[in-house]
Amino acid sequence: PPPQVTVYTRVLHRACQILGGVDQLAAHLKVSRTMLHRWLEGEGNPPPSVFLKAVDLILPTWGPEDDALAKAIAATRPKNDN
Repeated sequence: PPPQVTVYTRVLHRACQILGGVDQLAAHLKVSRTMLHRWLEGEGNPPPSVFLKAVDLILPTWGPEDDALAKAIAATRPKNDN
């Protein structure tokens, strides 16, 4: 495990597992292996765009249940009084 466990290190480690290793994740994220290793070890955080690309790898695909939930949530949105 990294010396400092954060949401960033957890997401990056899981993305590494999914893609099969550091080399594959670095290529997918279009970053150097050196920089990725730093982030994996908790030395700083990736830029938001890089982090979100890794998050996309680990989240399940949006499905019909998600659509239904989003519609249900939207239906509870307070109406504007104007």
